[in-house]
Amino acid sequence: MKLLFVVHQFFPDCHSGTEQYTLAVAREARRRGDDVVILSLEPNFGWSHPELVIFDKPYDDFRVPRLRYYEKLAPNLVLRDYENPRVSALFGEFLDEEQPDAIHFFHLRHLGSDFLEVARARGIRMVVNLMDFWYLCPRFTLLRSDGSLCEGPPDEGRGCVECAYPELVGVDPNADTLEGESLAALLRRPKIQFERLALADEIVAPSRFLAGMFARNGFPLERLTVVPYGLEPGRVRALEVARPRSPLRVGFAGVLSPWKAPHLCVEALQQIEGDGIELTIHGRTDEGMFQEYIDRMLESARGDTRIRFPGPFDHGQLDQVMADMDVLVVPSLWYENTPFVVLEALEAGVPVIVSNLGGLSEVVETGRNGYLFEAGSADALAQVLRDCLAEPSRLRDLELRPPGSIASNYEVFRPMYEG
Repeated sequence: MKLLFVVHQFFPDCHSGTEQYTLAVAREARRRGDDVVILSLEPNFGWSHPELVIFDKPYDDFRVPRLRYYEKLAPNLVLRDYENPRVSALFGEFLDEEQPDAIHFFHLRHLGSDFLEVARARGIRMVVNLMDFWYLCPRFTLLRSDGSLCEGPPDEGRGCVECAYPELVGVDPNADTLEGESLAALLRRPKIQFERLALADEIVAPSRFLAGMFARNGFPLERLTVVPYGLEPGRVRALEVARPRSPLRVGFAGVLSPWKAPHLCVEALQQIEGDGIELTIHGRTDEGMFQEYIDRMLESARGDTRIRFPGPFDHGQLDQVMADMDVLVVPSLWYENTPFVVLEALEAGVPVIVSNLGGLSEVVETGRNGYLFEAGSADALAQVLRDCLAEPSRLRDLELRPPGSIASNYEVFRPMYEG
């Protein structure tokens, strides 16, 4: 079967959870004899020569055509997030050349949900994976600009203006100006995103929570199939270590962003006296988008010799990184689906402590494979850590069942491709 996977960014330059999952599904398809092409946006909008192009840049022996376009082709930044007629026209030409049997859309941010209209017009079978809340939220996280949680576009999208694009507050959406057109695009977004999503033959949600959030905002729940993320075979090995150790080794791994909230790990640790605990935070400390936040966290940890920031690690180091942890903390402040680091930790035999938001509480059960704590509360996290220090059996006696597999995911996807 000839399959086309579409994603908003890809390896080797981008390697967050969406890209990892896209690659894992592509590898499983290849193992089963299917032919996969991965079309990715090359998010370099400042490149103007040529203004619009698709070029090949293979990865992992997959053919990976990269679509790149110049930002001034679409000066309306709000609209560019979900619709770009020149880009979708090029996508149509690409489909006419490729003639895939089915398309699996993993993410369409800055490509456009109008890709679904282009594929539907050609009668191509379509599967959409809801990797986050992009079809609902212009910020894609359902986090307001003040850091508070959102339940979906307020007042049919009017409530998104002050949060996502405060510079458009007070603008007339009927004005024949870029600002007016931008506001009109924002107000139009919720309705058209759902209309286009409904064009897909199959829609996959990685958690019951995410499916429920879409349903609460008016999308038919019966259209959504919940398929929890699985891992590739051999992605991480459980090395033989005796947990917990002394001092207790607490770890964080991921992007050092405000909504991933590694600062809560620092604040919780600093509430615990003594040298019976240590914290290692893995992640880039030179992330330009989050630099102010990271610098504040580094400054708050300065002088505490129990806290380390060794930087990121590559996949070849994953086994040892997990082996060096007694417990992984995922203190996210947004509605996570299931961060892959949680699945990797469970596969490696590492207990997890996670915030009680989104799909995390579907994976982690207090007292079975880890512990939940109140999201945003360093006090609550500190108390869980104190309990684990006082009673090491709280970690030692957990039953860490491996998560699902990418093979089981593909067994659901393959019939979806066939229809």
